[in-house]
Amino acid sequence: MTATERDAMADLLVENDRLRRRLDRERTARSEAERIAEQATRLSIEDPLTGLANRTLLTATLENELARAARSEREVALLYIDLDRFKLINDTYGHDAGDEILCSVAERLRARARASDTVGRLGGDEFLVIAPDIGERGAAALATDLAAEIESVRPESAGGTGCGASIGVALLSGDVGIDAEQYVRRADAAMYAAKAAGHPVRLFDDDLLEASEIRREVRRALPEAIRTETFIVHHQPFVRLDDHEIVGFEALTRWVRDDGSLISPGHFIPVAEEGGQIGDLGQLVSRLALSDLARWRTLHPGSDAFVAINASARELAHPAFVDRLAQLLDAHDLPADHLTVEVTETAMFAAGPTADANLSRLQALGAQTALDDFGTGYSSIERLRSQRFDIVKVDQGFVAGVAERAEDRAVVQAIVALAGAFEMTVLAEGVETRAQLEVVTELGCDLAQGWHFAPAAPIEEVGPTSRFRSDAAEG
Repeated sequence: MTATERDAMADLLVENDRLRRRLDRERTARSEAERIAEQATRLSIEDPLTGLANRTLLTATLENELARAARSEREVALLYIDLDRFKLINDTYGHDAGDEILCSVAERLRARARASDTVGRLGGDEFLVIAPDIGERGAAALATDLAAEIESVRPESAGGTGCGASIGVALLSGDVGIDAEQYVRRADAAMYAAKAAGHPVRLFDDDLLEASEIRREVRRALPEAIRTETFIVHHQPFVRLDDHEIVGFEALTRWVRDDGSLISPGHFIPVAEEGGQIGDLGQLVSRLALSDLARWRTLHPGSDAFVAINASARELAHPAFVDRLAQLLDAHDLPADHLTVEVTETAMFAAGPTADANLSRLQALGAQTALDDFGTGYSSIERLRSQRFDIVKVDQGFVAGVAERAEDRAVVQAIVALAGAFEMTVLAEGVETRAQLEVVTELGCDLAQGWHFAPAAPIEEVGPTSRFRSDAAEG
């Protein structure tokens, strides 16, 4: 090979190498572009945290299933899942713990759902499952299974605390005029009904539509209502059963509409808890209630009546909860023993160890504590042993049947005996008839409240001022 030929061969090799590198770069660029396009496509339909379908894919899938349902007799169920107590856990243990719960729940849902189901995350702690070829009974069974799976999620990062879930089920029928968004609203309404009833699963029915519309309006208007303080407090008396004297009141908040009508707490308390406004609302109600009590003491000099306020899990978990109440007592020149804080076992369980510490601080301050809805929570006897309450409130579900059912009388009698062993006062909730009053008195309850004595009313209207006469109690 001549020198010229060698030079030509070298030039050819260099050119081939240059072409190869250019082709490699082009292939790499194409692969990167394809990867980016694939990633963009995935992100457009996939929740980045859990890997489940996102709102976009869920909506498209639901619309497709609606179209198919309209063409056939095919049954499709929509399951709306909302985690209970998630926001409290997230605030208490941090976002990393919250993310771990969300990812664990996603794994459980994906593993438990059928291959034909679409599982997705709407956002926050809300999930959807679209389940084709399933009837009402199958949908209810699937929802029950999913609720049990979620209940078992208790990561160490959240202190072993679980959140549980409320699940609403709506069945798709392909009805003309009902779109995907309306079906989501139906399942959402059923979910809220399940949460309000304390049951994990509820199927949608037409009776829930009105409640759903009210909740949407409440959700929209609640933050501004709290900011402008468009709330009032009504008070229901606590009556001592040995002489029918008023010894205290339970503060029950009402939201005042623009037209002067009132919205009951059952409509806005769950929304406030869901939206994280329950702490601000609780502070407002506490201030109004203590202001009312100060006014009562002015109207009735010498009265030792106390006011009871209900504390949510979020309030119980707040480190400044007791300090804020102490400041309100000072601001209204009220002794601490004129305040009672009512809590439920459910709220204490959700609030974690801080709840016990705050209740102990309240008692050290001189305030009273009351365990509400006793007998319906997690571990009532253990709760009484570990946290000494001043008052135990017998749940009205037992009081309602105490005059007719021996088993309800036995429950109330057992509660009275148990509370007595711990030197706690027993208050019967929801006394509505003379027969109920006679039985709870006979069984040894110390106090009672309910419509038989008086409904909740503005503090100026609560009366008589000193005691209920026997003939009034008969009314």
